[in-house]
Amino acid sequence: MKEFIKGVSLTIVAVALVAATTAQAGMFSGWATGDWPTEESTAFKVEAYGYDFRVYEWVSPSNADVTCSAAFTDSGAIGYQCFAKGGV
Repeated sequence: MKEFIKGVSLTIVAVALVAATTAQAGMFSGWATGDWPTEESTAFKVEAYGYDFRVYEWVSPSNADVTCSAAFTDSGAIGYQCFAKGGV
């Protein structure tokens, strides 16, 4: 019985540590980039065969004639591209 309680206690501590460190990542990112300028973006979800992904588009802050887009799945980035508004 002592081993069972010990195992459950260790599991709870491990889950709590993972949850605490994951939550802090967002706080650190917010603090580290708090004074950065924010660009307006358009976000939308794309339903694709096999999996869905989300896309963000924004106008380049250094060149108003350029639009950039980035696509992400739950596992990370899958694409990033900037292109001239008038075409390629």
